[in-house]
Amino acid sequence: MSKAKTNAVQDAEYVSRYASYRKKQKDEQKPENAKGTVLRFLSLIKPQAFAMTLVVLSALGSSVCDVFSPTFMGDVINSMQEIIRDFAEGRVGAISFDPAMTNILKLAAVYLMTSLFSFTQEFFSAGVSQKLVCRLREGLNGKLSKLPLSFFDRQTKGEIISKMINDIENVSSALQASILTVATSSIKVVGSLVMMLSTGNLIMTGAAIWYVPLSALLSYAVSKKSKIWFRRYWDTMGDLNGHIEEMYAGHTIVRVFGHEKQSVAEFRQITERLGRNSFVANMIAGVLNPSLTLIKDLNYILLCVLGGMFMMKVGVISNYSFGGIGDITKFLSYSSNFSTPIVNLSKIINNIQSSLASAERVFSVMDEIEETPDPAPALPPADKGGEIEFRDVSFRYREDVPLIDHLYLRAPAGSTTAIVGPTGAGKTTIVNLLMRFYEIREGQILLDGQDIRELTRRDLRAHFGMVLQDTWLFKGTVRDNIRYGRADATDEEIEAAAKSAFIYDYIMSLPKGFDTELTEDGSNLSQGQKQLLTIARAIVSDPRILILDEATSSVDTKTEQKIQVAMDNLMRGRTAFVIAHRLSTIRNADNILVMKKGAIVEQGTHKQLLDMDGFYALLYNSQYTDGIPPED
Repeated sequence: MSKAKTNAVQDAEYVSRYASYRKKQKDEQKPENAKGTVLRFLSLIKPQAFAMTLVVLSALGSSVCDVFSPTFMGDVINSMQEIIRDFAEGRVGAISFDPAMTNILKLAAVYLMTSLFSFTQEFFSAGVSQKLVCRLREGLNGKLSKLPLSFFDRQTKGEIISKMINDIENVSSALQASILTVATSSIKVVGSLVMMLSTGNLIMTGAAIWYVPLSALLSYAVSKKSKIWFRRYWDTMGDLNGHIEEMYAGHTIVRVFGHEKQSVAEFRQITERLGRNSFVANMIAGVLNPSLTLIKDLNYILLCVLGGMFMMKVGVISNYSFGGIGDITKFLSYSSNFSTPIVNLSKIINNIQSSLASAERVFSVMDEIEETPDPAPALPPADKGGEIEFRDVSFRYREDVPLIDHLYLRAPAGSTTAIVGPTGAGKTTIVNLLMRFYEIREGQILLDGQDIRELTRRDLRAHFGMVLQDTWLFKGTVRDNIRYGRADATDEEIEAAAKSAFIYDYIMSLPKGFDTELTEDGSNLSQGQKQLLTIARAIVSDPRILILDEATSSVDTKTEQKIQVAMDNLMRGRTAFVIAHRLSTIRNADNILVMKKGAIVEQGTHKQLLDMDGFYALLYNSQYTDGIPPED
């Protein structure tokens, strides 16, 4: 199978899997794979196997101590009862607690061991939890770096941030605690049952466990229903983060167009939906705890009544041996140890369901199909001038929406190719395909005669420098932001790049010059100044191929003229692709491609295209008249 067909199959599989995933999200009445999610979560704890083993052993040790403590407590009470009875009946002249001291010391030792085990459990559990958070976030971050650009086209930034922060935090804290609770509760339930059966009193044992089937049935019904609403809650939380990110990132535009009320109204709608989902989820889960507590309290009454009847040797139960108040205390404690874990499980049922929902949201990203793997072994890039050729290239973002079909294009090394056309014509798509942000369906894209799919993405993109319409700067010094283009650039090269971009004088006017700290996204600079810095970043990278996507759209006319001179110098000797709406900036291009609906409808120099008096001429003339550019 050819590489083109292989890519087409992978893309089709990606679309199919995404459609199935969205259907699964909407079909909220179907139960999710909770078992698979828990097993997958447990696999993430393997690197902390030693610490987790100590946590589990400490939890089990604490549970075992809790199982035996009622026996020792009952023995202490029975011993005290015997001492008081002997004194009351005159068999001893004075009360002495020596006969009970052994049982008292045993009980104290058990309580001390319980405390030590609990401390050890909490100490190591905190470390495991934090390492798990880091492991999950590193895994998710690594996965995001391998996903195709099409994934991010479908996801809001807020949704991704919500999964990276809120969902992972919820998973690590809630699910880990829940797993330990389930483990320790199981030990207590089984141990208490064994201890009750060992007394030989089947009536009291039966009275202590009769409600377990009812509790289990009630727990299952509630958890199944609450899981649906917790999934809705976390999905809505992602919507809320996305809305906040969009509104505050574009707050200036919101105010300019007077959309504050609409923004607030949409925010209110999302928060109301979030509150409703949270209320219903917690209300459903909250029904379980009081219901089980009521059953537990009624069972206590039953045990007390039965215990009193045993002490008084009433009816058929007179055949059972019963030591006294201590034995009643034992069964009350065993019943508590038997029922309390079940009640605790009901208390954490909402945490379990919430964490499972969050885990599934995280794992849904982990399961996304990654970019087509780099070839192994990959060919080394040819050390030539940077000739680009598109051979019979076809591409569609969606299977049912045609975009680029059978495109042929050749850009000789050192030439400047301009791409113009209406919005949606496919101008930026060509650049995305060239950089392998998307995979082509058919055909080949060649760099100096090599199919770009035979190179690693890292080697391919190392030959490109980009200046986009949307600037991006990070929090750091001006020098660091320019050096981002090439990590080993010297200070002299950085300053030279700044001069070529006509930003040097402005930088030197800053309080600390090149060491001036920029705020996040360079918000303390004007849009034009940020654009000039990104141009300096591209200059310092010294690329073989340059891509300019509306690089001068955010600067004034005077600055644009300076930048154009700098760009002409930068593009000299390099292969350049220029996407432009201002057609006056591409008059000197060696070749101008005029695109419409994904196809090249005209190409030639500026003068040749004007002489054709076709679509390009119509676009060009519309920028100097009151006419409106033609629609696609």
